[in-house]
Amino acid sequence: MSITGQTRIVGIFGDPIAHTRSPAMQNAAFRACKLPYLYVPFLVRPKELARAVHGIRSLNLVGVNVTVPHKERVIGHLDTLSTEAELCGAVNTIMNRDGELFGDNTDGRGFLASLQKHGFSPRGNDVILIGAGGSARAVLVSLIRAGCKKVTIVNRTSANAQALARTYAKVGKTRLEALSLEALREPALLKSAALVINSTSVGLHGEEFPALAYAATARTCIFYDLLYRPDLTSFLKPAKQAQRPVYDGRGMLLHQGALAFTLWTNTPAPLATMSRALAQALRQPA
Repeated sequence: MSITGQTRIVGIFGDPIAHTRSPAMQNAAFRACKLPYLYVPFLVRPKELARAVHGIRSLNLVGVNVTVPHKERVIGHLDTLSTEAELCGAVNTIMNRDGELFGDNTDGRGFLASLQKHGFSPRGNDVILIGAGGSARAVLVSLIRAGCKKVTIVNRTSANAQALARTYAKVGKTRLEALSLEALREPALLKSAALVINSTSVGLHGEEFPALAYAATARTCIFYDLLYRPDLTSFLKPAKQAQRPVYDGRGMLLHQGALAFTLWTNTPAPLATMSRALAQALRQPA
């Protein structure tokens, strides 16, 4: 695209940032829709976050995505938040509305959209959520708001799982339970699950995943890893061997980006174009 005086700038704040695949996905979408937008990665150190957010107003950026380590800290520098961002305590998308900065979180909705693409709805189902960090929080909020029957939060440090369950116990009607990681060995826990989610970083570098009773799940139980690698993660490999449906985090990445695109441009996202661009970018070295 040619850059002119009409070009609008969006971007992504993070540290590190060189690995991001979002520019390829978003810029392909802008070209497909013939929009005069350009998506740029910005390396923002934690100590520079306040000044970087001020720069959104000063430079009249349309908005930005926010990634680690800024998703929680950025909230204190924004004017208003969506309900979802307030519930998650984290922001991944900022919109500049004539100088007023509005923070949203599209991670959970992107997660749900990726499941819906495969014909699955959490409503009325039992789900096991492994992990209790920031990603788990966003996914948990989305599951509760989608009408999940029960979510069992499983974490290496059971106190963190219990704290997460207490935080969201009264957000909706979903029943929340907290257990330690050893519970994944128990067939009784797995047999009623329609969806098992890994929100931890275990397996990103090929390390072994904790013992899990894969064979105790129903044949239709979905195993979803928020991570993605060129090959299957150590969480997904045994599920695939057990002939269970498996999905990784690429779908969530695609759909959260599509939602951000629409928030910035008020234009439906060209999902097929974004998917192709993301797949191509993921084949390249980070």
